[in-house]
Amino acid sequence: MATIKGVNVNNYCDAVSNELAAMKMKINELREDVKKVYGADSDLTHAHERHLCELEDFIEWKLQILMKVCPLDWEGLDKNIETTVSVGPAEKMPDIDFSGGYIGG
Repeated sequence: MATIKGVNVNNYCDAVSNELAAMKMKINELREDVKKVYGADSDLTHAHERHLCELEDFIEWKLQILMKVCPLDWEGLDKNIETTVSVGPAEKMPDIDFSGGYIGG
């Protein structure tokens, strides 16, 4: 496991991803609070909603970047995802002759 000046890279990636995920969750809570305070159909709610969604998208973008720059052995937010896949044999297609011509109108 690589370390840089005593800092474990995987622990750093974990810490940053946890903080960003917590920020994203807090923004979702704020969106619900805005609806409760101003009403779901208020113009002010829609303005706040738009800005909070932009912040959430920005944080999601940063999480995606983090997933790409952290080491390959880092599990990240996907720790509970199965790593093995079982796939059955391919189904045999019926013997139908398809023409390679133009399909459309």
